[in-house]
Amino acid sequence: MNEPSESEILLDVAVLGEQVDQFLKSDIGKYLIDQAESEYEAGIESLKNCDPYDPQAINAALTVVKRAESIKSWLIQAVSAGLKARMILEDREE
Repeated sequence: MNEPSESEILLDVAVLGEQVDQFLKSDIGKYLIDQAESEYEAGIESLKNCDPYDPQAINAALTVVKRAESIKSWLIQAVSAGLKARMILEDREE
């Protein structure tokens, strides 16, 4: 089986980035980002208010914060990678 060329990989990354960007602009994307931000804030509040001697409570709050951060980060990284790939492809065309 042939390996995809660098241009094909860049095109795939660019397309995915554009799809994620469009998703984030949709009602569903906005809802998910709002939910991730709300979950992050709730996790921070839990962390601030939990018993400092309760490692399970601290771990639970940290897990909520990390999950919320990860979701948002993955989506932003996909858009960013797509923009970079598109710029590389456009530079090659010139």
